[in-house]
Amino acid sequence: MKARTPRTTAQEIQGRFLRILIGMTLLMGLGVVGTVGYRLVKQQEAASTHVIASLKRSMVDKEPDWQAWEWHLWRRNSSIDTRQTFVMASRGGQHQHRYYSPNTKAFLRAKHYGVPFFEGLDYTPGYGLTFYRSGSRSHVVFETWLRLKPITDLLWSVLGVVVLVALVILMLGWIYVRLTADQLTRPLVSLSSAARRQAQANRTKVALPVPARPLEAHQLARSFNDLLAALNQHAQQEREFTANAAHELRTPIAAIRGHVQLVKRRGAAHPEIVPRSLGFIDQESAKMQDLVNSLLMLSRADRGMLKLTTVDLGAIIQETLEEKRVTLAQPLVYQGPATVQVWGHPASVQQMLSALLDNAGKYSPADQPITVTLAATAQGCRLTVADLGRGIADADKAHIFERFYRVSDAQNRQVTGTGLGLAIVAQLAHLNHVTIAVHDNQPAGSRFVLDFQRPQSENLSD
Repeated sequence: MKARTPRTTAQEIQGRFLRILIGMTLLMGLGVVGTVGYRLVKQQEAASTHVIASLKRSMVDKEPDWQAWEWHLWRRNSSIDTRQTFVMASRGGQHQHRYYSPNTKAFLRAKHYGVPFFEGLDYTPGYGLTFYRSGSRSHVVFETWLRLKPITDLLWSVLGVVVLVALVILMLGWIYVRLTADQLTRPLVSLSSAARRQAQANRTKVALPVPARPLEAHQLARSFNDLLAALNQHAQQEREFTANAAHELRTPIAAIRGHVQLVKRRGAAHPEIVPRSLGFIDQESAKMQDLVNSLLMLSRADRGMLKLTTVDLGAIIQETLEEKRVTLAQPLVYQGPATVQVWGHPASVQQMLSALLDNAGKYSPADQPITVTLAATAQGCRLTVADLGRGIADADKAHIFERFYRVSDAQNRQVTGTGLGLAIVAQLAHLNHVTIAVHDNQPAGSRFVLDFQRPQSENLSD
């Protein structure tokens, strides 16, 4: 089948309104013509009744006054128009008498065709439509045929006027609808053109024009601009992510290649530098491995869908603290119940807690404790990881969960890391339906707060 050519919104509006306008005009025309025709036919019925009554009054002593019906009397003294009315009067008996008004005999000799569904209405070539009516008085029968030519002429005139008015209405209505449709769709056309130009441009997308009217176009333009802003932000984050990943990988690669070149040039003459260079190579390759693992983990978290279930958060905390006491220098303190049921993914919950403890260990003195607190809330429970380190500036709090973000002060720059740990925590928190926030700790340090939900049905998943 041949595909239909797409139509613009303006064309759709014009087509729909034009069909409505044509329908309403036709109904109005039919109503006018029908009403006028009906009233005229009723008038002709009354006229034919008047003719019959006049003929009855012309009888004298129950006998027809044939002499008074001579042609000159029809023309001079009767109110009957013999050009439009044909009369035949007949008297029964052994010797039947008939009287014909002028032109009636010729009319009766013509061929007559009945009009379906209209009793008494005939069509006679040369005479047009006629209306038949009969009556009687005593033994005299009167038959009349009333021509409807005045009615048909008037109806044709009315129909011509109605058609002319309808054409004028359709023309003016079509012009008005077209102008209105173009005016209403002009903002949409402008938005479409601007969006097409933006799609073809190989640069940052700028905001689309926002029309004031109509309201739908205004809201659509604002929604498009919000979408463009989100896309621009996402694209900027992707570029920064790629640049930061390249920078983080380039540094250890440069150190590894430098030590390899050093071993190649001086390793034979100075074998004592080989173990030292191998140590640097091992250290830098371990950094690269950590970075690559973090990138892979973050990529899986971006695409991931975790099967959430009921989790014993208290048991996960105890297990994680036992593991971290081996690697962290700071004392680890737990405050809270031994068993608390929450809604989440066990492995990712443990990974979040482990990353927060590692982050606290990097920025806290070795002799200051890291406290893990678990408390019930109205929606579930709250997990808090608090340290007594240097803390986080207010300007940095809004960015610490961004990828590769590192605080700007030189003291924190001395702490090694990939800048992805907290970003992974934020992504895993999102997948577990956990809200995460950071606050200042008293008297010093930071507090990372995670709010978990109550256990739900086992068949739900993220």
